[in-house]
Amino acid sequence: MYDFASYQSYLSSVVRFSSWCSNNFLHLNVSKTKEMCIDFRRNRTVISPIVINGEPVEQVDSFKYLGVILDETLSFTEHVTAVQKKSQQRLHVLRKLRAFYVDPLLLLRLYRSIIEPLLTYCSICYYPALSAKNRNRLLKISHVSAKIIGLPTPKLSEIIDHAILKKLVLSLLSLITRSLRSSMYFRLKGDTVV
Repeated sequence: MYDFASYQSYLSSVVRFSSWCSNNFLHLNVSKTKEMCIDFRRNRTVISPIVINGEPVEQVDSFKYLGVILDETLSFTEHVTAVQKKSQQRLHVLRKLRAFYVDPLLLLRLYRSIIEPLLTYCSICYYPALSAKNRNRLLKISHVSAKIIGLPTPKLSEIIDHAILKKLVLSLLSLITRSLRSSMYFRLKGDTVV
């Protein structure tokens, strides 16, 4: 929170949300509710925890939401560490299979099905914001996989860039389609579009 007015606005929003839930017969489970303040300043201000229904809400430094670990500076370092740990466990499977002389093409297919999804899950959301150090940690997993398999693996940056471009194109197509539908609707009604 940058100033007193924005903090008061935040508190009033929480109170309005809590009363809306009560009015609509929804119970907020405060023990499962977390509060995380995202602040990029060096000298962060410490704020008191919000209170809902007489119970204080736990303040956390990081939170796992839909499989992505968000932290208070949005550096995603904890998320990259978790991905790295899971990937190491799955790389062990590749190493064991290589020891049994499994075909490299089959190992590549296994990599694409059990390791690559870990590296690319929600990557269009966090990958552009990663520091060079965290990007290199993810790229290292791909390089180690290529050494184990004995074949080149798809470049992680190219996969993510392709996913971002695909999302952008689909968003643009959706926007164009909606505008065409609305202009066709006006033309069918006999109205003119200015």
